[in-house]
Amino acid sequence: MVRDALARVGIFAFAFAMAIPFVGPSHPRDLGSIEVAGAFDSVSVQGIARGPRPIRDAVRPEMVAGVEQAAAPELAGAPTPEATPEPTPEPTPSPQAAAVVKTPPPAVALPALPDPPTGGVVLASWYGPGFYGNRTACGQTYSPQIVGVAHRTLPCGTLLTLSHGGRSLTVPVIDRGPYIAGRTLDLSNATRLALGCPDLCTLSMRIAP
Repeated sequence: MVRDALARVGIFAFAFAMAIPFVGPSHPRDLGSIEVAGAFDSVSVQGIARGPRPIRDAVRPEMVAGVEQAAAPELAGAPTPEATPEPTPEPTPSPQAAAVVKTPPPAVALPALPDPPTGGVVLASWYGPGFYGNRTACGQTYSPQIVGVAHRTLPCGTLLTLSHGGRSLTVPVIDRGPYIAGRTLDLSNATRLALGCPDLCTLSMRIAP
């Protein structure tokens, strides 16, 4: 019960406090200030409502981009001038390159062979494959069947009597050679077989009468 009474007293006191401003005498000064404040508020609201209009004529990026894109085809369609190539200067030989003169390598001079002997015991070799079909220095056609020898100094047709291993044979000079130091005669294939000489053989040689 006490709580209910206290609650009712509190409600009544709150209602009375809220009603005092409305029940008391009115003051002209206060009303004037309220009217001025109301007028000021209305003006400020109107000023805010009538703020500056947004600028609609501003250039938008889309429009600028559209103008640039539209102008690009016109520039692309215009003929582009062709670049004139500059003439390439011809290389001029340097003085050093012009001064260099290629000289052929010096020919290797073989030592002169001494004249071979025309008689006595001599060293003989033979020649065959690789020379068949060639013309000899004395004008014959060299073949495996031809009989003769090559000598560096004896005249063509000179007859020589050769002896080896108990065999003797008289043959003419038909060619020039050999050009190896220490050798006196080059035997043809037929002459070598008739005397029974190997690749190199020592034989007796003399000019036939």
